[in-house]
Amino acid sequence: AVPRHCAGRMLQFAAQNVRQGAGTGVSSQALLATAVLPQTGSATASSCHRRGRALATLAPAVVVLVQGHVRSRRHLRSRRGGRRGLQAGYKSAEGNLVQRNVAMEPKNLYDLLGVSPDAKASAIKQAYYEKMKVCHPDVAGDEGAEMCMLLNDAYDLLSDGERRAAYDEQVSAEIGSPMGMVQYDPTDTSPTWKWKPKRSNRDEKPRFTGQPYSRSLWDRVTDEDRGEKWSGQQFVFVDEWTCIACRNCCDVAPNTFCIDVDAGRARVYAQWGNSEEYLDYAVTSCPVDCIYWVSREELQVLEFVTREKLHDTGNQMPCPMTMRQGTAGAQDPFYLASEWNRRRKARQASQQKRLGGTAAESGNQLKERIQEVFSGLSEALRRAGWGR
Repeated sequence: AVPRHCAGRMLQFAAQNVRQGAGTGVSSQALLATAVLPQTGSATASSCHRRGRALATLAPAVVVLVQGHVRSRRHLRSRRGGRRGLQAGYKSAEGNLVQRNVAMEPKNLYDLLGVSPDAKASAIKQAYYEKMKVCHPDVAGDEGAEMCMLLNDAYDLLSDGERRAAYDEQVSAEIGSPMGMVQYDPTDTSPTWKWKPKRSNRDEKPRFTGQPYSRSLWDRVTDEDRGEKWSGQQFVFVDEWTCIACRNCCDVAPNTFCIDVDAGRARVYAQWGNSEEYLDYAVTSCPVDCIYWVSREELQVLEFVTREKLHDTGNQMPCPMTMRQGTAGAQDPFYLASEWNRRRKARQASQQKRLGGTAAESGNQLKERIQEVFSGLSEALRRAGWGR
C-alpha cells in the first residue's frame, strides 16, 4: 500500500512521465516503473523514495487515471472551442452570449460596406475595394455576381455628396441622424403595433416612427365587447388643446384614458382597454367634444404632432377656458397633422429627385434589396465579408 502523503507526489510525477513519453514508443508502465522522485532531503521525500517501487505495481491504474484526466481536459477544451481567446463566443456587458465570426445582416448601405455613417470618401472607397475582393465573380464565382452589382450601386450613391445626403435622410432611424421623421414601413397599417412605455419628451424631440404612441389592445377585446368600430379598426384620440381635464372619460373607461402627468390633460394610453360600449359612451358624453374616432393612419400622425408641439412648448398648455373664449392661442391637431403630411410628401418628392429621379430606389427598397442579395450568399461567403 502507498501512504496517503505519498500519493499526491507519486501521481504528479507519474503524469509528468506519461506526458514526456507520449510519442516516444516507450510504454507508460515502463516510464512509471522507472520514475524517480526528486531529492528534497525531507523525511517525507525519503519515505516516498523507499516506496518508489510501489509505482511499478500501480502503473496500470495510474496510467488509466492520468490518461483519463488528460482526455477529459482535451474534450472540455474542444467543447469550449479551443484555448482561451479562441472560444466560439464571449459574454457582452449585458451578459448575453455573443458568437464570434458570425455574419451580421447589413441593414443599410453603410452596414453593407462596413463603415460608419460619418465615414470619409477615402474610407468608403477602401471599404468598397475590400468587399469586392471577397465577392467579385473572379473570386466567389457566380454566387457573388448580385452582391458585386449591389456594392457598385452602393459605392456610386455614397460617393455622390448630394445623393448621399438624401439617402441619409431616408435611413436616419438606423444611422442616428437627428431628424423628426425616421424610416418606417408605410404599408404597415395593422390594428396592433409594437409599443414602448411612455417617456418624458422634455429633452429629446419626438420622432415619427410610423407607429402610434398609445398601446393597442385591439386583439384582446372579447367577442361580446366588439362592435362596428372594432371591426372597422377605429381608435380613439383626444384633442388635448380642447380638453378641460374633467376626468369624465377616465371615469367611464379607466383602462383606456388617463390624465397625462406632463400636460395635465386627458390622453389615450391603451387603445381598446375597455369595451366598445364604454368607449362610445366616453366619446358621446364628453362635455367639450374633444374625443374622436380615427383610423390607424390618422392616429399615428395625430399623436406624433401632439407630442411634437408639446415638446416645443415645454409641455405647457394654455388654460382651456381662455382658449374657448378666444383669448389664448389654441392648436388644432387635425390641421397640424394635415400640414405635416403635406410637408412629408414634399420632402419625399425632393429626396426622390435628389436620389436620381423616379427610377432611383428609395431607402426601403434598397433595404429590401440588401436583405434579398445577402440571404442568397452562402454562409462561408457571409462570414468572409461580414463576419464579426
